[in-house]
Amino acid sequence: MAKLIPGKVRIEGVALYETGKVDIIKEKNNRLYARVAEEELRYSLEDDLVFCACDFFQKRGYCVHLAALEHFLKNDECGQEILQSLEEGHEEKEAVETKVTLGGKFLDRILSPKAERAYELSAVGQVEAGTNRILWTLRIGQTNSQKYYVIRDIPLFLRIVEQRKSYMIGKIYEESLSWESFDEASQELLTFLRGLMEEGQAPDLFFQNQGRHLFFPLTFFEQGVNLLMTLPHFQFDHQVDSYQTLLFQDLHADANLFAFTVTAYSDYFEMEISESPRVNVFYQGAVLFHKGQVYFLTDQQMRLLKEIKALPVDQQGKKYLQFDSSDRDKLASCLTL
Repeated sequence: MAKLIPGKVRIEGVALYETGKVDIIKEKNNRLYARVAEEELRYSLEDDLVFCACDFFQKRGYCVHLAALEHFLKNDECGQEILQSLEEGHEEKEAVETKVTLGGKFLDRILSPKAERAYELSAVGQVEAGTNRILWTLRIGQTNSQKYYVIRDIPLFLRIVEQRKSYMIGKIYEESLSWESFDEASQELLTFLRGLMEEGQAPDLFFQNQGRHLFFPLTFFEQGVNLLMTLPHFQFDHQVDSYQTLLFQDLHADANLFAFTVTAYSDYFEMEISESPRVNVFYQGAVLFHKGQVYFLTDQQMRLLKEIKALPVDQQGKKYLQFDSSDRDKLASCLTL
């Protein structure tokens, strides 16, 4: 990641490190969680898992906070130990997978010359920096093995399955990979994805970044994600949190994402608007995400949200509007968030 960060940003990151702004929170599952200048980060040797909560990272995919953390890992004695631990954990994982693959295949041949439903799919979702799109990575692995390998070209993979052609799965060479080779949940997903390819629309609409990622347009979003959640392993990484389940529902008042407080004065009344922290907007305002909850908005709610987002914020982070007393009933009828 460091080679992608411009020199000016790296210099600013060094300054943050030298002023003691880098704090390590924890290291877990070959991932490092840290806080730099009040921004939370997730770091990994796998670039797809690197994340910072700051706005700059969302736009560019790198930031001064990441630069500070990388400088800490490469130059600080404690940081070097952490980086070595991450590298050893990554290498150990790959080594173990390589060693057990041959033995696993050996057992498969003995116990079942042609194992049925020998494979399963998994899905990991992330928000793409710069585009704010929710993209999904599909992986394939042997049933119950907990080892998955990234499918780097999803459309090609679907054609291989349909035509029962050969496919490399880690170190395993599968001579004839077919729909029947997968568990039931994976079969349902494969059928759904094959249907998307037959819709007659451009493949790039669903398969982004040269087929590396799966993307669901709004029309297919809930149906597609519900299918992904039935897979043996599902995860949605959002900022510094990971979710194994997402709940879909229409936006309603009990969601408490927004609060409207009205104060009456002698000749006018004032409305204070407050918003729950970490409410994220997707699909041009049609979807809100908050702590594992996915909310769908009506057209009226989308218009209201757009107007609220455009309001100026005062020094206390509040938004206020003043209205004539005669407009109170009209205002109450349109506050549907």
